[in-house]
Amino acid sequence: MTSGNRPGFLIVFEGTDGTGKSTQLELLRSVLQKKGFEVLATREPTDGKYGRQIRELYSNRHKLSLEEELELFLADRKDHIDTLIAPALAAGKTVLCDRYYLSTAAYQGAAGLDPDIILQRNDFAPVPDLALLFQAPIETGIKRITQGRGDSLNDFEKADYLLKVARVFEQLTLPCIKHIDASASIEAVHREVLNHVLPLLKT
Repeated sequence: MTSGNRPGFLIVFEGTDGTGKSTQLELLRSVLQKKGFEVLATREPTDGKYGRQIRELYSNRHKLSLEEELELFLADRKDHIDTLIAPALAAGKTVLCDRYYLSTAAYQGAAGLDPDIILQRNDFAPVPDLALLFQAPIETGIKRITQGRGDSLNDFEKADYLLKVARVFEQLTLPCIKHIDASASIEAVHREVLNHVLPLLKT
């Protein structure tokens, strides 16, 4: 994984489902755009051909082996970087990405693969300038998914599995990671996000 000298910034939003990542990404995008930053907001899995295949696994995860599943995530990320992320960073934009390779390490690691090997397999990916890791009790996240959104849980959102995912996230110690208490109010979490982001962007 390489950071190199690039004019743009890569900020990724990581954590278990229902921790409010997407909400916080949109709040941050609004603030940065008002400050005059060129912002690209994106997500993984993408809406590309590999991302669509990954989304099909939400209701039938067992149709692929773990290694085949990982290969899909890697292919989706390579395409995402080549077509969107790398050009945006080269153009000096601030890229906000909802999930990135830390999620792959945590979710596929919780399923039985080695998180360290997963990270090694992502050595082609730009290193985030900041990885915001949103953490909240699993039951809080599930309540937000089922009651707040009115959604049913997919194959990646079962409670026992998410507990394993959270444990893998906790074991990740990369320098770019900053932990966010996502059990607080939306406003409080937003302030904490800004406290990490604005010094990085020197605003």
